[in-house]
Amino acid sequence: MTSLLGSKRWTMAAAAAGTLLAVSGCTSSGTDAGGAAPSSAAPSAATTSEAPSDAPSASASASAAPSASASPTAAPSAAPSAAPSASASPSASAAPTADAPSPTAPPAPPAAVGTCTAAQLTGSIQEQPGGGAAGSIYRTLVLTNASGQECTVDGFPGVSYVDVAGAQIGAPADRDGSASTLVSLAPGASTTTTLRQTNAQNYGPECLLVPAVGLRVYPPGATDSLVLPQEIPACSAASVVLMTVGTLQPAS
Repeated sequence: MTSLLGSKRWTMAAAAAGTLLAVSGCTSSGTDAGGAAPSSAAPSAATTSEAPSDAPSASASASAAPSASASPTAAPSAAPSAAPSASASPSASAAPTADAPSPTAPPAPPAAVGTCTAAQLTGSIQEQPGGGAAGSIYRTLVLTNASGQECTVDGFPGVSYVDVAGAQIGAPADRDGSASTLVSLAPGASTTTTLRQTNAQNYGPECLLVPAVGLRVYPPGATDSLVLPQEIPACSAASVVLMTVGTLQPAS
């Protein structure tokens, strides 16, 4: 029994000694590793430090993600640009309207033929062969349409003598009672009437003789006049009538 206990104690002592040796061995090997620890730790540190270098790569990947997300943004912007192309179709639909024949305007009614004014006419006084009788001279008064539009005359022209200032001298011409005729004057056409002029010197002192330089002629119905040159003695007395005139007729 005593030998058995002694044997266990020895075994336990031997185990304790072995443990002590083992601990001493570990401590000794740790001291040696202390010089190598920095070198052996360097790879570990390098490995750790590589992780941050990988981190930017990961962040770059993350930053690439927004660029990919830009594609959806571009898609809506493309959609509006396509919309105007679709709106071009109404212009194409306008083509039938352009091809449709335009309505024909009705012909303009012919312009009404108006009364000839003095501004439309030119005139002259022509001698009649053998037109003198009993102190009077018969002459032909000619009016011509000098405008580009047709006009008409109907009735008696107004005729009187004028002085150099254009003022009327004496009494105007009397009418001889001839029948009135409507005369249409195309551009360049003429109308005529007979004008009888009495010698003013036949009336003596009551005539109040003055020189005339022309005849003022009012076309029938017109308010303007034209002056035809004619130098002739005239009576300034309103009581003396020196002329008679007939209605205008188509020129023969």
